[in-house]
Amino acid sequence: MKQRLIEQYAPLIEQFLNGISGLDVTGIPAPHIPIMGQNYEAAKYKMAFIGMETYGWTDINEFCEIAKEDLKKAVTYDECTINSLEYLGWASNYTSTFWGFVLKFLAKFYNILDFNSFIGDNKIQVYKDILTSFVWGETNSIERYHVSAGPNNVKPEIWEAVKRSSICFDSVSNLIKSVAPKLIFILNRNVDEAYIKNDDVIRACGVPIENKKKTLTLNNEEMKISYHYLRDDNVHIIVLPHPTWMGVYSGKSIDIYVDKVIDLINQYQIWDSLPSTASDWKGRVQIYRNSSIEFKRKFIADLAETLMKNRMVMSGQQLQTVLNMNKILTSHGYDYAENGGRGVHGLISKVWAYYYNNKEFQIAYNIARAFVNQNGDYAYDM
Repeated sequence: MKQRLIEQYAPLIEQFLNGISGLDVTGIPAPHIPIMGQNYEAAKYKMAFIGMETYGWTDINEFCEIAKEDLKKAVTYDECTINSLEYLGWASNYTSTFWGFVLKFLAKFYNILDFNSFIGDNKIQVYKDILTSFVWGETNSIERYHVSAGPNNVKPEIWEAVKRSSICFDSVSNLIKSVAPKLIFILNRNVDEAYIKNDDVIRACGVPIENKKKTLTLNNEEMKISYHYLRDDNVHIIVLPHPTWMGVYSGKSIDIYVDKVIDLINQYQIWDSLPSTASDWKGRVQIYRNSSIEFKRKFIADLAETLMKNRMVMSGQQLQTVLNMNKILTSHGYDYAENGGRGVHGLISKVWAYYYNNKEFQIAYNIARAFVNQNGDYAYDM
């Protein structure tokens, strides 16, 4: 996944460098490139926490010099902030800050009862693992003008040019393509439903307008929470108010929001099961269950029975579409080939042989009769 992160962001950094070439950008922090903790790839529950912006970051001239020498290094240059647990020293409090929410959520999600031990200096190994098991990003890779550039007397037109060049980073699609989180938290209420479905794909959380029908959106007006499900990518996004609003102005608390978010995770069945102890952080989650041969056998058998009862048939190409739409992958983890190719035909034959060899002849018969090739013929090797 680290390599995928590099492959996604290295060309964008090169594009950014070209966009600001010749400008005196001193006084503007470097763009914030999403940081993947060293245990993210091993994590069972893959999550990304996205804030609004940093408040001071790596020096932009230093970043540019590194990027000119080695684009790959520029992508991962700040990963030590997560992996060394440097970020634990950034939260001024745990009641109204970005890191306060992140840490409170992780502790509650993994059923860690002693929060002070979780964030303390003398951590047990499993806590260190959890604390480096997520991705951190920002909806604004370059901070707003008044946050840093203005106080540093940067000319507005210079900042605007840098900001325009940084927009290529500001898209949730970059995260999905590279590190594929199952759940993305956006702690920036300004990234609302309209913004997520904006037709400019390179804006923060940009989803092309033609994909609007492929995005399910539910809103909780009382708590100002928006939930978005991106069907094509099987990604869940929970948009929350800024933690300062949660903790100071909502009349509630970050703890209440954490509890509500965990309720939503259960309600929307983002994962089949949640961790019962901290040690459950690692491993392959059950989202891969649907791609197992056991699941495919039962699915095809049930589908064949339904088709036979209704005197209907289905082509391999149609079955391939159903499998791919529902992220039921090949044994190698890929979509089935288009146009009902040999992959899906081979799967049907394999499933038929399984039931036939186990003397479940009625199921085998249903499969043989229910599935046809593109010409409507019973042409499978059964």
